[in-house]
Amino acid sequence: MTTDLAERIRVRAKFFFEGERKFFLKGITYGPFSPDANGDYVGTPERLKSDLAQMRELGVNTLRVYHVPPRWFLDALQEAGLRVLISIPWAEHVQFLNDRRIRAQVVETIREGVSRHQGHPAIFGYLVGNEIPTTMVRWLGVRRVTEFLEELINLARSIDSRPLYSYASYPPTEYLLPQNVDFFTFNVYLHHQRDLEKYLLRLQNLADDKPLVLGEFGMDTIRHPEEEQADMLSWHVDSVVRCGLAGAVVYAWTDEWFTGGMEITDWAFGLVTRDRKPKKSFEAIRAKWGGDEPVTSRVKLTSYPKVSVIVCSYNGASTLDNCLASLMAVNYPNYEVILVDDGSTDNTPAIAAKYPRIVSLKQKNMGLGYARNVGAHAATGDIFAYTDGDCMADPDWLYYLVGTLMSGDYAGVGGPNISPPAANWIQACVSAAPGGPSHVLLTDTVAEHIPGCNMAFHRWAFEQVGGFDPFYRKAGDDVDFCWRLQQGGGAIAFSPAAIVWHYRRFTLKAFKKQQEGYGEAESMLRFQHLIFFGPTGTAQWKGNIYGTPRFTWLINKPIVYHGVFGHGLFQSIYPTPRSEIANYVSSVEWFGLTLFLFVMSVPFESLRMVPFLMLFATFLVALSYMIHARIEARFDTIPARLLVLGLAFWQPLARGWARYSTWLKFKRTPQSVITTVRHTEGTGRIFRLGRHEYWNEAGQGREALLAELIKTLDDEDWRYSWDTGWKDWDVQFYGNYWWQIKMRTVTEYHGGPKALTRVRLRLSPVFTTVLANLLPLTLIAYRLLTIPKLSAPSNWDFAFGGAYALFLLILAYRAFRLKLRVADLVTAVAKHVGLGRVLHGKADWKAPEKPVGKSAIEGGDAVSVAAGADETPVSPGPDGTPVSPGAEQVAEVSVGARE
Repeated sequence: MTTDLAERIRVRAKFFFEGERKFFLKGITYGPFSPDANGDYVGTPERLKSDLAQMRELGVNTLRVYHVPPRWFLDALQEAGLRVLISIPWAEHVQFLNDRRIRAQVVETIREGVSRHQGHPAIFGYLVGNEIPTTMVRWLGVRRVTEFLEELINLARSIDSRPLYSYASYPPTEYLLPQNVDFFTFNVYLHHQRDLEKYLLRLQNLADDKPLVLGEFGMDTIRHPEEEQADMLSWHVDSVVRCGLAGAVVYAWTDEWFTGGMEITDWAFGLVTRDRKPKKSFEAIRAKWGGDEPVTSRVKLTSYPKVSVIVCSYNGASTLDNCLASLMAVNYPNYEVILVDDGSTDNTPAIAAKYPRIVSLKQKNMGLGYARNVGAHAATGDIFAYTDGDCMADPDWLYYLVGTLMSGDYAGVGGPNISPPAANWIQACVSAAPGGPSHVLLTDTVAEHIPGCNMAFHRWAFEQVGGFDPFYRKAGDDVDFCWRLQQGGGAIAFSPAAIVWHYRRFTLKAFKKQQEGYGEAESMLRFQHLIFFGPTGTAQWKGNIYGTPRFTWLINKPIVYHGVFGHGLFQSIYPTPRSEIANYVSSVEWFGLTLFLFVMSVPFESLRMVPFLMLFATFLVALSYMIHARIEARFDTIPARLLVLGLAFWQPLARGWARYSTWLKFKRTPQSVITTVRHTEGTGRIFRLGRHEYWNEAGQGREALLAELIKTLDDEDWRYSWDTGWKDWDVQFYGNYWWQIKMRTVTEYHGGPKALTRVRLRLSPVFTTVLANLLPLTLIAYRLLTIPKLSAPSNWDFAFGGAYALFLLILAYRAFRLKLRVADLVTAVAKHVGLGRVLHGKADWKAPEKPVGKSAIEGGDAVSVAAGADETPVSPGPDGTPVSPGAEQVAEVSVGARE
């Protein structure tokens, strides 16, 4: 039976596809043999025919040869339904870039090699080079050699666009990574499985979103027994599949080998002997590659726990059908799909009805974090896997997610999300723009953050952290969950082959909305995870961000370890260190300072060049991003690059502005709450509003005060934050646009249950207060400096000074009202929990008559107190059962704590 080779092999992210079917490259090296009269190194047609019959029995679908073969060889492969990967040899061992004659010869060799069999359907691809010696690369320069390889690939592709193109590298030159290859190829010989898998996962990350092929691996049976070769090749294939490679090439088909002008007789890497007698390794490979079923069906996981795939969607009907169809085609034996419709108003229910196997839940619009908890509540699996309604899963998505999750002591796992091909140049530019969802890796296998559209967790890990925080309605829930999981000691793995296709924001308007949503999420996350944020409010990742290029300077030279004198066996490449300066000069804070200095440069002539230099620095950062951005080749034009430049300049500004506008929107208590003072302190306390002492002789201290205060703040609709471990205060009250108050407490114990609790309230300005005073103060200073040279102050000066003084009085009054209200509230709550106020050295204390947390504050004007966690309202789930708003701690400390 032969295979029709009319369908060319195409690349989709990290895998090959033949039409709509995944194509796993099952390769074997063939030759070189002694040259014939025509100088060809592939033997005779008769020998090839018998070899191909054995290879088809083995399950091989691709041969790798080390010279351009004759036409009859390709025709024989086509008849047998096999393909060929052709290495084009040239003088890699000499300084080919420093000699124009040699360089021209290399270029002509590639041109002739590709032109010779242009368009032949049996050609899988070409390797434009193979294992350039590491010392030669070091001598010529990594960048020069890489650019030359890219030049060769562009030349070859211009001659014949049907085949795929790559370069065969090896561990001593892992840093040779031409960016225009269709797939990456590495020849790796490692005899220990754990070492091999660790290195393959490293190479997977270097390959990014392109396929990775193991170009050579094998074992010599002269120095090792056949049983060892068979065992080693067997687990090599297992490792290749489990690590998500797109294929592998066994070295070699036979012990017969000719190189360097002579027959080699002291090596025996073949699966068959010189007379084509199969070795034990032949049967080992046939057990893995024989048959037509996917390799993931042959290479079994240790177990197949039930997975609950949870899809959350809000008005996502345009992409939901493709999403659900892809999930129905997933190659995994034990899973369910749960769709949570978060109050959609489109035809989402009609689409869900087309898939009877899916558990469909509908709720009112509660936000993404809440919807994910609803899906987990309905799940019956041991693992929760999350994706979004605008994603499509790879057929082996769950195989790789579960396999990686079960491979170590991990609490969760994630994978990459990749954009589908763009339909126009605007989509290509938006896809290449900064700020998209991506993964952050601490090591080659451990992640700091995984995107919410491609993540999975053990049930026990989900329950341990209490699920997702429903406070995050649009974005940020995945970041918060990952950080909480890691702070609890959990590790998150990364599987580079567990792919979902994610429809990105393919219009400028949608991209703007996305970045504003991310800025809003960052503002919310900052107060729960301060340690992960820098002074400007942007996230400070400890790991490496993958996907689009990071903001850096124009000189983007990676760090390469070559070993002593360039002889390292594994010469590793490390990404460019993150430039904090570049991040800052592209921030909204820097841009605001630039505008301020521009205004101030009007009266101060010496400052006029400063804002222009600052703006130029911002432009340089965007220019650096534009140069390194990866735009789809068919849309990579000058207008596209210029649009990416504009998006790189605008994106951090929009995201930063969204962070501040979120603050102004959510970090402000309604004025009606602040002005409602029900419990006056009395004039004796007006000038000591910042310090309070409370006495108790029943062992009650700051813990009771803080717990009851948080409940009361929720009930009265205050905006506040509570200490999450990174602050030196306990509660921060957000008052208005101008002021906030930070509260710190301590309890002294004076023998037995006698306790004195001290409270300090510190008033601090909001950033708007600083900004509102900066310009007037600067103008006043300028005017004072110029008065001696001019006449007496004018009426305008007095008017401006009077207006500014009135503004300061209003600020002072607003500060006083806020502080008075907070002091009143704290005293009222203290009284409710049995803490008596200390005035003039005397404590107004008596034992509480009613249970704490269940009664109103005694006295005529009561402050309402929220119920305990056991009385937290719950909302009915889609199936009518009660669904908690989120984590247990979220029930105990209401969502308002993060508002």
